[in-house]
Amino acid sequence: MQNYFLALVSVALLFTASVSPRANAAPQADSFYSPSTVFDPSVTTPEDFLGHGLGQKMVQNNMLTAYFRQLAAQSERVKYEVIAYSNENRPIVTLTITSRQNMANLAQIQANHMAIQTPKGKSTVSADMPVISWINFGVHGGEVSSTDSALPIAYHLAAAQGEEIDNLLKNSVILLTASFNPDGNNREATWNWQYSSNVTITDPNHALHGSPWPSGRTNHYWFDLNRQWMLQQQPEPVGWVSKFHQWRPNIVADFHEMRSYKSFYFHPGAPDRVHPLINDQAMQLLSDVVQGPRDFLDSEAQLYFNQESYDNFYLGKGATYPHLFGSLGILFEQASSAGLLDTPRGVLSFEDNIRTYYHVALALLENAAEKRQALLSFQQDFASNSAKMAAQDDIKAYIYSAPEDPVRLFHFNQLLTRNKIQIKPLTKDFAVNGKTFRKNEAFIVESKQANYRMLKGLFSKITTFENNTFYDVSGWTLPLAFGIDFEPLTRTRYKAGSAITVEFPTQQPPSRANVAYVFDWSHYNAPKVLNTLLQQGYLPRIATEPFKAQTDKGIQAFGRGSVIVPVLKQIGANANVNGENLYNIIQQAAIHDGVKAYALNSSHTTSIGMDLGSNSIDAVTLPKVALVIGPGMSPYQAGEVWHLLDKRMHMPVVLLDKSKLSSADLSAYTHLVMTDGKYSDISNSLQEKISTWVRKGGSLVGIGDGARWAGTKLLDIKVADIGKGKLASQSRIDYSNKAMVKAQDIIGGAVMAGDLDISHPLGYGYTRREIASQRSGLLAFEPPKNPYASVIKIAQNSLLSGYASAENQQQLAGKTSLVAERKGKGSVILFTDDPNFRGYFYGTEKLFLNSLFFSTLFTAP
Repeated sequence: MQNYFLALVSVALLFTASVSPRANAAPQADSFYSPSTVFDPSVTTPEDFLGHGLGQKMVQNNMLTAYFRQLAAQSERVKYEVIAYSNENRPIVTLTITSRQNMANLAQIQANHMAIQTPKGKSTVSADMPVISWINFGVHGGEVSSTDSALPIAYHLAAAQGEEIDNLLKNSVILLTASFNPDGNNREATWNWQYSSNVTITDPNHALHGSPWPSGRTNHYWFDLNRQWMLQQQPEPVGWVSKFHQWRPNIVADFHEMRSYKSFYFHPGAPDRVHPLINDQAMQLLSDVVQGPRDFLDSEAQLYFNQESYDNFYLGKGATYPHLFGSLGILFEQASSAGLLDTPRGVLSFEDNIRTYYHVALALLENAAEKRQALLSFQQDFASNSAKMAAQDDIKAYIYSAPEDPVRLFHFNQLLTRNKIQIKPLTKDFAVNGKTFRKNEAFIVESKQANYRMLKGLFSKITTFENNTFYDVSGWTLPLAFGIDFEPLTRTRYKAGSAITVEFPTQQPPSRANVAYVFDWSHYNAPKVLNTLLQQGYLPRIATEPFKAQTDKGIQAFGRGSVIVPVLKQIGANANVNGENLYNIIQQAAIHDGVKAYALNSSHTTSIGMDLGSNSIDAVTLPKVALVIGPGMSPYQAGEVWHLLDKRMHMPVVLLDKSKLSSADLSAYTHLVMTDGKYSDISNSLQEKISTWVRKGGSLVGIGDGARWAGTKLLDIKVADIGKGKLASQSRIDYSNKAMVKAQDIIGGAVMAGDLDISHPLGYGYTRREIASQRSGLLAFEPPKNPYASVIKIAQNSLLSGYASAENQQQLAGKTSLVAERKGKGSVILFTDDPNFRGYFYGTEKLFLNSLFFSTLFTAP
């Protein structure tokens, strides 16, 4: 199930249980396979390998990969390959399946296939060129009929005999990947086996039919991996997107499950909700290719639907991303049995679902092979058409830079190259729209390149739409998300070098310092280095005003938030806190973290009132963070926080179940992070406990619903009353317009502008006041009575990319999206927008990290 919000509604209905009306029956091949199909007896069936029938128990991930290895050992048609490893170090396995003749010539087939996608290339589509089909399963680990159906499909392709399978494999190279999300799949399977019964239990209240928070839908860090094709902030999508670009398959089929009361869906989706970079021809060809599945479903009188509900707008999903490269992404969704055999549409079982996907996948593969000439020709024409679009585009290039933070810029460039965008360095200073981009700091991406459509998908700002209803977010412009300063160019007067290979910006370590080391807080990894220093017992200090100082590299300017690390007189230091170890930390920071540090040999600076012993240079303490998790909490937002701190910043974070808040000793933590979730069940006594903890010095950081609760309960500040749009206020509206009118009253995921107070400790490390954030919803606060507490004020005409009605923008303007208030000795910090959204909003992550390190550096008025 793809919908980003559905997991928050009912965990139970996302789970597909191991329920079959024939539980414990002997494996019966004819329940899945056609009686007329002959199989090679030397190839082991899934049932024999597993020791149980498909659909009787959920297949554990280690058994799935082991079976794939066995197929590769037993069949010359099958090649086994690990394309990536998950966060928990589980392999993501892809089988390459084709005829023996094709397998012997696989490298040449791959080279020929890629060659036809070169604009003005000399290669042409030959009569014997095979189609490349990729079927993938289990990106949502809890949608288990997706994952488990991969076994009989792979078995059929490896072992079936006869003219039909020979023709399919002669005319196809088939890539089969299961599971895209082995960690989530393993989490779901463990629960399934733990509560499986000898006797079939269909009662939905049975423990088997609901999986524990956060369910198997997400990966280890609770990311929805089906939103990560374009973003690639997790190791799993980095691996599979790399595999996609090695082949650029003609079709990419993505198998899912949806709510139990629905029927069966497959693309094409809603025709008025297709991204403009995807052409009409692709949708028509897609409709032709799914005729095979359509015929199978009709032959069994199964109901299905197309061209509604789901769409092809957000480019980061598995069924949409391929369209930017001439592939056809095809989404399949079938109703989850969820242990509820008696559904509104009749009896439904796990076994039935596996069988359906088995036949649907084979029908799709056969139809793709039949239409291979059309698919290959489309892909060849796609490359030429993209080149024509680039030539006709008024925007000839984009120029961008982030000189204050080369590491953030590196991550941006790395993401561009992962999406096969060519980057060139600026070799001469260039001025545009009142901005000067410096050589050796700025970069150019030109429209005239092979993957023009992907480039436009990443850089474009789209704010007007045919249909304002979106299945996922409506805006994601990547330079805005990364906080990158960029401009479109309509002329090619700039001077750029040759295309580059992106390399991490290693810095030259400073000389040894006599007095202190200093590094600017604008660096992406500065919080990571500061945390290391604090963990090891050093006593760094924070500059609350900008200053200049003589360093080993001459006079340098340092901004607010710069970290000053004294070399000597570490009061209360242990034996390991010494100049030699400190220098090693600073060296590692420069080499491995890209943080440019400087050596100071005098406490005196060139700025009046800012010597290193100044009262404007404050102490900072080690954050001890507890993150509230558990049932009722959003696994997505909690996972983003966990991933940022644990994976990127190497900061320990205690995952504290909300049910334990009442009994937990909060004095063990300096910070409590509360993300989106349910807070109506927090008792008055727990509220008072948290409030007392804050008054004694704790810092509460709320995001989304957590901010709403903390703002109203702890600070008594007013949530802005953003009313309904003017269409919804009409006295009478035709019911058929209900969905469109409702869309006017929500912001489902847009990029919005705000005015950031960069002089506030939460704004340290930022050099520009305008900041872009990801907004989902209408939550905002009225400006607090404290005039210094509004750290981000929502801008007039704030929409930068995506959809937000003019009425909502007008009502949000001037409201507050980031509040920072002191409460006793502690503080309460409220984010209405998600600063860590999907792990790719590098431009606002620093705000969240500032809320941990600098939460008590500001004072009450």
